[in-house]
Amino acid sequence: AFNINDQELNYLKNLEYIKHKSIEGLKLSSNTDILQLDELKRLKDFIKNSLDDYVSNVLEVNNKFSFCQSWSTIQNKNSYHPNHSHANHIISSVYYAKAKETKLTFKIQDGYFFEYDIKNYNIYNSASYAIPLKTGDIIFFPGQLGHESSINDEDERIAVGSSFFMDGEIGSKESTSSIDITNNKKIKY
Repeated sequence: AFNINDQELNYLKNLEYIKHKSIEGLKLSSNTDILQLDELKRLKDFIKNSLDDYVSNVLEVNNKFSFCQSWSTIQNKNSYHPNHSHANHIISSVYYAKAKETKLTFKIQDGYFFEYDIKNYNIYNSASYAIPLKTGDIIFFPGQLGHESSINDEDERIAVGSSFFMDGEIGSKESTSSIDITNNKKIKY
């Protein structure tokens, strides 16, 4: 867990936000590169270090990943973030700057869809799976994975989303799969 300080939280709250087109009480930052802002450098460093740990110790790959975009959301009482996925990103993350108790639900049923006789629900046999989260938590997941927040029952919930893409050479010349990917956002972050 990593907690931002009051000054950073107030800075997030006072960013310029736009109302979601169909969900009352959900606001999205108009700036989609908020982690470039000097006032959020500590948070950016935490997210980047957490990403590096995730890539190295969970994915266990040597590829390098860099930021594509970063944004903030504010969910007022009784609002939520509807089911969506992040196109053009390999990894996504959500950091909870302010959330007493919440859940992020992933839509994971893919491929064969059977009505199993389930003994115990888990991430492998469920059509969706909810992860409990709170202030200071960060979660990483594949960008194409559909996800949604639970309905907010507190005054406000504040989250920071980030997206990442591979950077550098992937594949190999030997298998004729080599490609060099340059993420131009890397220069900005």
